[in-house]
Amino acid sequence: MNATEYKKYHESFMQNNHGSTAVHTCACILFTVLCSVYIAIKSRFPFCCQYAYEYLVIVLPMVIAHTILAEYIYTLNFIIFFLLQINLIFYYPSVVKKFMQKNVFHNNRIALISCLRGLTYLITALCILAVDFQDFPRYLAKTERYGYSLMDTGVGLFVVVSGLVHKDLRQQRLKDIIKGNLKMICILVVLGVGRFLSVKQLDYQEHVTEYGVHWNFFFTIAVCKLLSTIVLYFSDKAISLCVLSLVFHEFALYIGLQDWVFGNSPRDSLISANREGISSCLGYVSIYVFGVVIKNILLDKKVTKCETQIKLLIGTVIMWTLTNVVDIIRPTSRTLANAGYCIYIDTLLITMTTVLYFVTVLVESKDTHFQVPVILFHINTNGLSYFLIANLLTGAINLSIRTLLVPSIVTFVILNIYMMVALAVMINLKVLGLKL
Repeated sequence: MNATEYKKYHESFMQNNHGSTAVHTCACILFTVLCSVYIAIKSRFPFCCQYAYEYLVIVLPMVIAHTILAEYIYTLNFIIFFLLQINLIFYYPSVVKKFMQKNVFHNNRIALISCLRGLTYLITALCILAVDFQDFPRYLAKTERYGYSLMDTGVGLFVVVSGLVHKDLRQQRLKDIIKGNLKMICILVVLGVGRFLSVKQLDYQEHVTEYGVHWNFFFTIAVCKLLSTIVLYFSDKAISLCVLSLVFHEFALYIGLQDWVFGNSPRDSLISANREGISSCLGYVSIYVFGVVIKNILLDKKVTKCETQIKLLIGTVIMWTLTNVVDIIRPTSRTLANAGYCIYIDTLLITMTTVLYFVTVLVESKDTHFQVPVILFHINTNGLSYFLIANLLTGAINLSIRTLLVPSIVTFVILNIYMMVALAVMINLKVLGLKL
C-alpha cells in the first residue's frame, strides 16, 4: 500500500465499532487501579528502584492486559484482588475503629484524588497509541455511535477528574478566578489549534465523526472548563447543577439535536462541520460538576469515615442501577455525551473512589498511610504536559511506522518503549520545574 491507501485502510479499521459492555469496560480500568493500590500499601524503595518496581507492577501489566491477555481481564482482576487481600488482611482487625474516626487524613490530603487523576492520564496515554495496533482489541476502541468501550471513557474521565480538583470559587476574588481559568483555557485552545494544524499539515489519519472537521479533545476540555466555572460561580449546589445540565442536554438531544448530529446534512458552516464536538459540551459540563459532588463528599470533615464510605457505597449502587436502566431506554453514546454516557462516566468515578477510599481508611494509622505511587504522583502534578508528550510520541510513531502491519512482539516492544520514554520525559520536566 502507498501512503494514501494505508491512510484509508487505517481510518476504515477504526470505523463501525460497537464496543463491549459496561461491566467489561469497568473491569479493564479496575485492573490497573488495583495494581496501583498494591503499590500504594507496600513499603518504598530508593527512587530509581521504586520507579522500576512500579513500572513492573503497574505499567507493564497494564500493557499486557490491553493487548496480549485482553481476553483474560476478569482473571487478571481476580489475581490482583487475591494478592491485595493477602496484604490487607492484617489491617482488618482494626477496621471498625478506623471507620468511626472523623473524615480527616494524613496532612489533611486525600491521596486517592491524586491517584485517580494519575491513573486517568496513564491509561489514556497507553490507549491513544495502542489503538493503532492490531493487538489492541477493537472492542476497546472508540465506538462509532452507541456502546461502551475503554477508549470512550478517556475524555469523560479526563473531565470528571478535573472536577475532583475544582477550587471553591466562592472563596476567591473574581479577578483571580478569571486569571486562573483564562490561562488554562488559552493553553487548551492553543493545543487544540496546534493539533488541528499538525493533523492537516501531516495528512495524519483522522475520524471526522468523532469530534468534527476542526474540533478535537482540547477544545472540548476548554469549553467544558469555561462553562463549568461559570455555572459553579453562580451556584454551589453541585448536585442540582449536575442534574439540571444533564436533563437539559438530554432534552435537547431528544427534540432534534441527536438527529442533526447523526444526520447527513452538509458540513457547510463552522458549527455544522463540528456538530459532534460542539453538541456534546453540555453533557461534559454535567460530568465535570459530578466530579465536584464527589470532591465535596470526600472533603466533608464534619462526618465520620464510616458515613463517607456509606454515602459512596449507596451512590455506587444507585449509579450502576441508573447506568443499566438508562441504557435500556436510550443507548449510551460518547459522540452525543448523552445521559447514558454521562451517568456511566460518573459511575466509573464513584466506583473507583469507593474502592480507593476503603483502602485509604483501612491502611491509615500513625505509622502507615496510603501513598500515591511515584509514577502516578509525577503524572498528576503535570498531567497536561504528560498528555501532550504522549500525543507527540504517538504522532511520531504513526508517521514512522505502519502500526497496523507490525507483528505482536514488535507491538509489545514499541508500546513499552513509548511508555518508558513518556514517563522519563515527564520526570525530567518535573526536575527542571517545567509545567503547563
